[in-house]
Amino acid sequence: MTELYKKSLSDIFLQFSNIPISELEELVNLFSLQEFKKKSIIIAPNNTSDIKLFFVVKGLIRIYYPIGEREVTIDFKEENTLFANGFTLFTNLPNIDYYVALEDVVCLVAESNEIEVLASKYHSIEHLNRKIVEAYYASYLITNYNSLFLSAEERYSVFVRDRAALINRLPLKYIATYLGIKQETLSRLRAKKIITI
Repeated sequence: MTELYKKSLSDIFLQFSNIPISELEELVNLFSLQEFKKKSIIIAPNNTSDIKLFFVVKGLIRIYYPIGEREVTIDFKEENTLFANGFTLFTNLPNIDYYVALEDVVCLVAESNEIEVLASKYHSIEHLNRKIVEAYYASYLITNYNSLFLSAEERYSVFVRDRAALINRLPLKYIATYLGIKQETLSRLRAKKIITI
């Protein structure tokens, strides 16, 4: 089963960049299977040294940070997506957010420093790293733009368009905090016929 998961990971990497097969195999072999029960904290705040790259094989993860009594959802990670504790990775500062399993989760996981060793050895892996970071940053910019300039209805419409498969897997309160709206507002939007943009 692990080999099947690693094949899925290889396919994802190849979507970012064309990598020689031998180098791709060396990279994918850095990953090992790790399982997390529902409600497990996968990454916690104040993490400064344990930096890993995760590939979600099965399950759903919520990324959020607390603000006083509230929790603000930053993102969700589902099957065939990558994530890392990026705040620490890019700033060398303690992590500020939680990554929590909303379902039982299965991931392939590799140590970031081991990937960096390969990146210094192979230009193709270094290029892959850059393409992944570019995609992450582009996603961040789009999410930031949407939260600043789109109305609540437009933000919900984009969510329905881009992440419809998650709607029935997520509690409404988490979707609401992700969209930056009240749960009552989200309920009203769901009751309307929203045309995706």
